[in-house]
Amino acid sequence: MSAAERTFAVTLGVLAVMDLGVVSSGNRLSGINAVDERHEESVRPSHWALLAAGAALIAFDARLAVGWGMFGPLFYTKELAQIGAWLLAGFLVIRVRPRRPMGPLMLLLGLLLGCTAPAAFALEPGSQELRLLVMASSWLNAFQLPLGAHVFLAYPTGTVRDTAGRRVVAGGYWFGAFNAVVVALVGLPRPDGACQDVCAPITPIRDSHLSAGAGLALSAGSGVLVVVGASVIVRRYRRAGWRERRVLAFPTAAMVVTAGLWTVVSAQGALVPWFTNPAFGRTLALAQFVAVVSIPAAFFTGLLRERLDEARVSDLVREIAELPPGRLQSKLAATLHDPRLRIAFPLDGTYISAEGGPVEVPAQDAATAITVIGDPGDPVAVLIHDPTLHAEPRLLEAVTEATRLVLENTRLQATARAHLAQVRALLARIVAAEDAARHGLQRDLHDGAQPQLIWVGMQLARARDAVARTVPPGYRRDVDRAIDEAEARLRTALRSLRELSRGIHPAVLTTEGLRAALRELVRRADGPVRLHMDRPMKDLPQPVALTAYFVVSEALTNALRHAGAERVDVSADLADGRLTVRVADDGTGGAAARPGSGLAGLHDRVEAVDGTLHLRSDPGEGTVLAAVIPCPGRFAHGPRRPRAPEHATPEPDHAVPEPPSEPRHLAQE
Repeated sequence: MSAAERTFAVTLGVLAVMDLGVVSSGNRLSGINAVDERHEESVRPSHWALLAAGAALIAFDARLAVGWGMFGPLFYTKELAQIGAWLLAGFLVIRVRPRRPMGPLMLLLGLLLGCTAPAAFALEPGSQELRLLVMASSWLNAFQLPLGAHVFLAYPTGTVRDTAGRRVVAGGYWFGAFNAVVVALVGLPRPDGACQDVCAPITPIRDSHLSAGAGLALSAGSGVLVVVGASVIVRRYRRAGWRERRVLAFPTAAMVVTAGLWTVVSAQGALVPWFTNPAFGRTLALAQFVAVVSIPAAFFTGLLRERLDEARVSDLVREIAELPPGRLQSKLAATLHDPRLRIAFPLDGTYISAEGGPVEVPAQDAATAITVIGDPGDPVAVLIHDPTLHAEPRLLEAVTEATRLVLENTRLQATARAHLAQVRALLARIVAAEDAARHGLQRDLHDGAQPQLIWVGMQLARARDAVARTVPPGYRRDVDRAIDEAEARLRTALRSLRELSRGIHPAVLTTEGLRAALRELVRRADGPVRLHMDRPMKDLPQPVALTAYFVVSEALTNALRHAGAERVDVSADLADGRLTVRVADDGTGGAAARPGSGLAGLHDRVEAVDGTLHLRSDPGEGTVLAAVIPCPGRFAHGPRRPRAPEHATPEPDHAVPEPPSEPRHLAQE
């Protein structure tokens, strides 16, 4: 025996005993099965019997290859490795997924491959027993492709679920039965010098031309079955959700590659016998060796990834108590490998998210599944997820049980947030209605009362002219004095009316923007006020600009009229999608947002636009009032806030930030 043959014999021996090491491998795998405490019961006596039969078949086929084989070691190694890989992977799948028929199906395919191996071997002329063995193997070989298609299309549940897949499987078995009948009647062409007389199948019809035609037809049929089956698998992968694709990725890639190789082999075997080109045959054999061994490994890897997901539930139980409510959904999505997973909480006939926002719960269909957590009549929450999770009820049940208490707490918080959002929305509508009323009143004053007063002034001027023309000078003094007093009071009334109009709704804010409105406010202030503002801010949303204006107006009134401030600094800055308005004075301090006060009204107005109002007013240390208001739309990506100088002293979180010590633009009003 040559060195190559001795090496091949050792390889066959390793393959023959490889299945015997499955027991220890299964024991090592038990750590993965921590979620399933009954994993030792997953392997039934029938499974052990199938495994033992597979090991015996590998040993028997190895003996045939060593004793009577005429092909090279690579061919036989590929055939025997394929048998061993399917048997090993099938047994491990039973350990990992004991309740699915996938493992027994894979074991059955390994056994069939072991039984049909002699039909693929080119054996030296031998006894009549070899001839009978080849004949039986040839009949069983007809069902190798249909059973393989069944296993491929049933992955990962072990059941063919789609109509197209069931039709392919049924058609495959019918084709296998027809194939077996044809082989039994006319046989298939054998390669030259490969047991033509002694171990060729026994057939009632011996016609080489008919046998060659049958071989061509069956090869073409096999190629069609492979292509159709592969197309069904690819279509299923494309329609699958992200989670199902994660399980199907490795097996689908391996199956498509193997299907392509099988199609090439079938086509060239039907048209040009491969043994006429040894180099091409060796290349195909090597490629098939890698492909056929990788498929069962990919099957097991995909199912193992599913099983490991169940083990991650225990990690979820440990981490879930420390998770903030807003991260529960993302954590569940990561644990279940479903990025589209959403959690919805019922509220008054609708559904809300953990943040309190509305959630649309779609109807269940092929792409979306709904799982109710808690009592169906009064659920705690519902999960909107990938339908493939229903194929793993234990995983889904473990997750829902682990998260029930946290979801109950999250539901209460979400309900509170939703009610708070409703209150804020109501407050925003009230403020909007008030602003609309203010604007209407300001317009009525501007267009109604003010023109009337101006008309009265014009009439007084006409009366003065008439008196000058008709009344003698001696009697004119008292009349002129009365007209002067009336005009003075009229001017005072007009100023008061204009002040009232500006306080109700400043027209300049609408026409020229926030900076112009604040400049006008500072100019009319009764005291030293400095304005720090480097942008006109003409395009701010009207509720935002109006709120900022009233914050500055109220702060100036408090500082100059009540706190006795000698200096007031006003600043407005738009950065990072937020408008920050700040008013600081050196007055007496001690201001507070008491119920019914102007500051309390400001607090409600700022909250109505989803902003925050900060007040710092220690007695004797002045007052700082700041409002931070979010600006939606294009202002959400405005210029970033400039970095503070290195010598700046950091303030506590509750403090209001100071204005820049050296503003880029300083307008002294």
